Amino acid sequence: MSDGLSILLSDVDVGPRRHPFLRVDHLQAAAGECVGIIGPNGAGKTTLLKLCCGLIRPNRGTVLLDDRPVGGWRGWRGWQGRRIGYIPQQTEYNSHLPFSLRDVVAMGRNALKPALRPLDGADFEAVDHWIAEMGLHDRRHQTFRSLSGGQQQKALIARAMVAAPRLVVLDEPAANLDTRSRWQLRDIMERLFRDRAMTVLLVSHDVEFLPGACERLLLLRRGRIETDGPRDEVLASPSAADVLAEI
Repeated sequence: MSDGLSILLSDVDVGPRRHPFLRVDHLQAAAGECVGIIGPNGAGKTTLLKLCCGLIRPNRGTVLLDDRPVGGWRGWRGWQGRRIGYIPQQTEYNSHLPFSLRDVVAMGRNALKPALRPLDGADFEAVDHWIAEMGLHDRRHQTFRSLSGGQQQKALIARAMVAAPRLVVLDEPAANLDTRSRWQLRDIMERLFRDRAMTVLLVSHDVEFLPGACERLLLLRRGRIETDGPRDEVLASPSAADVLAEI
């Protein structure tokens, strides 16, 4: 039995009423499913991720996680923050803040604690476990900004995983990484997705980077889902060549 969250979007619009940035008539993901999302810049990929997390609200329509409506930022202070691991693009994280790697990972544990309750020994045990899982134990006291791009991305994955999320959302995790770091990160994600029964949404501009666990693929273009289905079938579809040529 999966411990992931199910996702349902129905008749959703985001953006101006006449020309929405994103329109989703129907999208459903089963608990424990790993879904890859690709498309050119401006296709609505990041908007779709934030919509599923409750980080933005639609103009109209329904967004449900396990049959519960997402609750925007209030939800992130409650049940959403305890169940969703959101890993943004690196450009959305201020890497110049003077935090250590361990401090950054520990931030992910705060979602499990009551307001103003400090982390305890069990929390830091989980923090150190995930730092080690990412192969960063020897760098745990370095400042986040001193890490390489690949190490920073591993740290952000550890920050998400330390709260034992049921839904993990990744937005271009391999962007701007060198080839070696990209494949190291892909191997880590493959292992995580295979070993844990969580639901995963993963945006990537590179189809080859998508782990094998992402057996379903969405193609987005101009704020619409053009194709949705098994990975091999989607990539063989007529629309795939057009979309991939724009990436």
